[in-house]
Amino acid sequence: DCGGGGGGDDGNDEKTNKFDFTTKVNRVCAKVREVMTQAELEGVTTTGQIISSGHFLFPILSTFAKESPPKLEEALTMIKNSAFDQFASGDTAGMNTKRSPLLLEKAQNSIQYLAFLANYELLFDTALGMYDFDLAKAVARNSQMDPKVYLPMLKRWRNLPDAEAKYEVDVRLKRYDSALKNLVQLGQDETESSEVAGSDDAHFEKCLSFINEHKLHKLGLELYEHHAHYKHKIMVALGEQLLSEQKGDVALTVFLAANPSDINGAKRAARMCGDWKSYFAYAAEDDRDEGSGHGTKESRIRAVAESIAEEVCFKGEMKGDMQKKRESIAGAARIYLDYCGDVASAVDMLIKAEMWSEGRRVSRLHSREDLVKMCVDAAVSYGQKCLGDFEDRISEFTKANERYGEVLEIRKDAKREEGDTGAFDIHQDDGGSVFSMASNASNTSLQSNMSAGSVGSVTSVSSVISAGAVSTFSITSDVDVNKHKSKFNKLGGKKKKKRPKKKGPAAKRRIQPGSEEELKSLVMTLKSNCIDEAYYDIIAETIEFLAQVGRVSLASQLFDSYNQMRVAINDSQQNRLSKAKAEKEDAKKKALKEGHDHDNTFVKIDCEDEVDALCCKMMPDALEQAFSFF
Repeated sequence: DCGGGGGGDDGNDEKTNKFDFTTKVNRVCAKVREVMTQAELEGVTTTGQIISSGHFLFPILSTFAKESPPKLEEALTMIKNSAFDQFASGDTAGMNTKRSPLLLEKAQNSIQYLAFLANYELLFDTALGMYDFDLAKAVARNSQMDPKVYLPMLKRWRNLPDAEAKYEVDVRLKRYDSALKNLVQLGQDETESSEVAGSDDAHFEKCLSFINEHKLHKLGLELYEHHAHYKHKIMVALGEQLLSEQKGDVALTVFLAANPSDINGAKRAARMCGDWKSYFAYAAEDDRDEGSGHGTKESRIRAVAESIAEEVCFKGEMKGDMQKKRESIAGAARIYLDYCGDVASAVDMLIKAEMWSEGRRVSRLHSREDLVKMCVDAAVSYGQKCLGDFEDRISEFTKANERYGEVLEIRKDAKREEGDTGAFDIHQDDGGSVFSMASNASNTSLQSNMSAGSVGSVTSVSSVISAGAVSTFSITSDVDVNKHKSKFNKLGGKKKKKRPKKKGPAAKRRIQPGSEEELKSLVMTLKSNCIDEAYYDIIAETIEFLAQVGRVSLASQLFDSYNQMRVAINDSQQNRLSKAKAEKEDAKKKALKEGHDHDNTFVKIDCEDEVDALCCKMMPDALEQAFSFF
């Protein structure tokens, strides 16, 4: 049963019990080959015909060649074994017994037949991969290869040491793992037969160069497992390779895992990945510093520390995550303080990270009242900016949330109709906006509610489409009316046809009302205008700090403004959800009244849970209690 059902291992899908046709040819070839091979062993076919060994040689070769991928090595091995069996039996037909058995007529014909079934270059490379140069020569003779090319090459390899010949063959075939193994073996063979001092090191450098070129460090470490010195060099080379690939964090681990650790490499890796703590920890151990080399070790470390602090601060400012940004800038402050003794720069970094209390602590620790004042002034300025930001967020969120509820219904109507009809006949414009019969009411609402302006957000995402973006949906357009112009209807007049205006970049970027793009834009606007955890922490810390330094009025104003924003956003969410729930109940009642199954018409959009969960937290209990007295 070659093509029938079987277990999962035979190419069938156990769950669907369907035959895997991708394995069909291979399974048929294997079964046919099995039957023919068994017949040759028994000397008789299933029909009772007496046969000799090699009777099915060509058909069996065909089964090897037609598999995917072709089993050419097995086919060549079969040809070779058949030739040697024939030669051993004395059936040489007058051929010079000193010549290779592969030159027998049957072997030559078999190779020609296999070369007809498979690419001759692939066949030649397969023979080379078997390290059988006589077989490779026999294949080349029956192909289109130039004897001036392959004969000198094969002759050279025959005269090389076994490991070296295999290495060169592997390199030619791009089998680099095998090539490295043979190269290492060549060095071991040369060491056993040579008394020249330093030959091991010279050969290892050749191996290391090959390892670096083809990124074979893992295999190299395995091959030199019991050579500590060489293993260390490979580990260092691996670290350098990772550094060149900008993988500083991985390189740091590799450099330190080497035995002994490569401290200089670890420092460079730590600096690349921004791990300043590790850098300075190992800088204390390493006499080589990246400074100018003049002055004391401490002065050189200080010079490098200033540079690293700038790098850490710059990388921190580039990070999108607010919390990680603050941590990086705080790290730069720590470097200025611990390794540069620069209190002013450290406090400046803490102010950049909105860490007012820590900046005040460091300033007082070093008796710098001028820096304390700087922290207070920065916190006041930040608090005042927050007041305006809260007002903007209320406006942006409430407008976007109202429009979000409308667009969500449009998308649900479109998805619901698609589920009902499979392929639904509704209008779909270039922006992916789908308008169905069920959503016309929403479109009417859209046209009446849209304004010439657009609602922006913190991320500058436009979420309300201007009135100019509304398309006119009419059964007959001006183009249809003018379609049949002629001298009889005055429509053909002397008026020149206006060329359609080319759509510029602005037109292409316009978001169509009710589209998936508008929905995504609204979701982004809502998320960006809702206070995240990092911003919440900064606001709470700012209110607390302002109250502690005597700016109670501003702190109270900031506290109240935040709560107003929180209530406005949460109320907006609650109103939208209540409205949606009421509409859902009305739809359910209507469906039941009309005899429809309401559950089958229920549709949910992917973004709903995420948007519904948006809210602003209350201030910490300590602040709530404290400001209840003011």
